[in-house]
Amino acid sequence: MVMNITTVEDVIDALGGIAEVAEMTSALPTAVYNWRADGKFPTDTYLLIQNELKARGRVAPDYLWPMRQPAAAKRKKTPSQPQRTI
Repeated sequence: MVMNITTVEDVIDALGGIAEVAEMTSALPTAVYNWRADGKFPTDTYLLIQNELKARGRVAPDYLWPMRQPAAAKRKKTPSQPQRTI
């Protein structure tokens, strides 16, 4: 059974704490402490952390990483001037 966790603090705790996450991500412990305080991870840690969580039977929501998300509805672009073909 996969257990969901929903906060950066929960993720860090599930992975063994600040020192373990720092080693896993090649970051300084102070950086991991800041991630915990900010409530978000750097985007370049997404795969590292998600893969480790998966190996431990856990998952974390994507919103813990501030990545661009697809727009709900894409606008159809209309050219301002007709394009010429040669």
